[in-house]
Amino acid sequence: MRDTARTMSWIALLLLAATSLAVFWPATRHDFLLNWDDPQYVLENPAVHGLTIRNAVTAFTTWHLGNYAPLHLVSYMLDYEIWGLRPFGFILVNILLHTANGVLFLLLLRRLAEGKAWVPFAALLFLLHPVQVESVVWVSQRKNVLAMFFFLLAFHSYVSYRDAGRRHPGWYYALSLWAFLLALLAKSAAIIFPLAILLFDRCFRDGRNAGKRWADKIPFLAAGAVFGYLAVQSHSAQHLGGGTGYHGGTPFATFLTMLTVLIRYIALVLWPANLSAYYDVPVKTAVDPEVAVAAVLVVLLVVAGGILYLRRRDLFFWYAFFFIALLPVSQVVPIVTLMNDRYLYFPMLGASALLGFAFLRDAEWGGVERSKPQAAAGLLLLLAVGAFTATTMRRIGVWKDSHALWADAVRKAPNVSVTHDAYGEGLLARGEIDEAILQFHLALSREPDFSGGEIGVGLRAAYANTHNNLGTAYAMKGMYDDAIEQFGIAIRLNPLLADGYFNLGNALMQKDAAKAALVYFESAVRLKPGNPLFEANLRGARQSVKARDAEKPEGRVE
Repeated sequence: MRDTARTMSWIALLLLAATSLAVFWPATRHDFLLNWDDPQYVLENPAVHGLTIRNAVTAFTTWHLGNYAPLHLVSYMLDYEIWGLRPFGFILVNILLHTANGVLFLLLLRRLAEGKAWVPFAALLFLLHPVQVESVVWVSQRKNVLAMFFFLLAFHSYVSYRDAGRRHPGWYYALSLWAFLLALLAKSAAIIFPLAILLFDRCFRDGRNAGKRWADKIPFLAAGAVFGYLAVQSHSAQHLGGGTGYHGGTPFATFLTMLTVLIRYIALVLWPANLSAYYDVPVKTAVDPEVAVAAVLVVLLVVAGGILYLRRRDLFFWYAFFFIALLPVSQVVPIVTLMNDRYLYFPMLGASALLGFAFLRDAEWGGVERSKPQAAAGLLLLLAVGAFTATTMRRIGVWKDSHALWADAVRKAPNVSVTHDAYGEGLLARGEIDEAILQFHLALSREPDFSGGEIGVGLRAAYANTHNNLGTAYAMKGMYDDAIEQFGIAIRLNPLLADGYFNLGNALMQKDAAKAALVYFESAVRLKPGNPLFEANLRGARQSVKARDAEKPEGRVE
């Protein structure tokens, strides 16, 4: 009997992994996203083009795109060694990591809810829910799936450490701490781990070694504090991070806004319709009907949590975990983006467990087979997983390239400049220049007045990028005077925009102004050293200036 159960267990694991791979496999035919982080992380980042000591040192000693996630970058170095710059390999590794996370989650659920019929369904929900697509198929979100892998390893090790009767508990404790550090080195979102294990002790191991409940968390809390500090520093404007001021100008306005975002997240978990790469979230500066409804629902959620804590602490753990996992992206430290699908990757652990239980309750596998109501509930749950999977497969197709992704986003958030700008870049990549110019103008039609100087650095940089894109489109049409004007605006808004200087230099070269172009090429190389294209054009401009000077008649002064 035990051998049969073990065999069925392995079959379930294999089916789970095979289903995940089958659903996400079409993404391996996708391309890099040419206008959303993939160039900066992979394509144009020489620091990940090979696993070398120099590249590893760079990863561990610098911030990149406003993040301190060195293990994330090291994983790209390994990819490059195997796949070169073929997107197939990078996306495949993301899918494999996500699949491994689903297997680890299933094994964790079995340890905490052994024999319950809802356990494999919860693992399927985590793997196949549509909100997971962004984290899995977008190369730049490797940090999310990688951090989750080590987070779950750390959790398994901690559970082993806390289980009575385990030999060598100190080894499990050390392994848990080490895996937690690796998770933090992949993404700072793993900072929630100390809260998660405190909650675990309270809900699953209450009364066992109560004195350790806080004492053995100190190293975890210390590591979390260090990486929390690094995350705040890396999000600053000087490191090109996503840090910003409070939305709406005050902490209270940000709080009101996030009340509505929380309810939208719960709605997406239950009914994942209109998923988007970018959400248009209205900033709330006062209590309106939407805020009032959200506040009432939050109060009800708190009451429900209290009841669940008193009656079923094992379920309360997953309930509370969902909200704990949202803390890093809840604007406690303000960041530019208010809402993203990828922010639900960690919370989906809690949501998946709760959804699985909601259908099948405490039924064992044998009980489901013998009970018609439970069998019907199991069938409904299976249908729900199937519906989520079908939505996931459609959503995967949206992420195939920059054009498809932002064509979808611009339909869902038509009043946001970012979506028009990104869609314009996707059109440029397809050679649809006139339509791209229209999209860039639509993006700039929402440009604020920068003359007052109070506009944030991040917003200036965003619009600088749009002016740079519009200049590129004009240059592609041979409209070099218009292009020069747009590149000039771009570098005034963002003096650190290396591409703006480079593009301005190229446009000036087309106007036969090599000496003026030389100045901008030098600025581009200074801001982005080591870029071979920048350096090649700089050499070309120098040679052109030198040749022009050699052609001057002796004694002539220009």
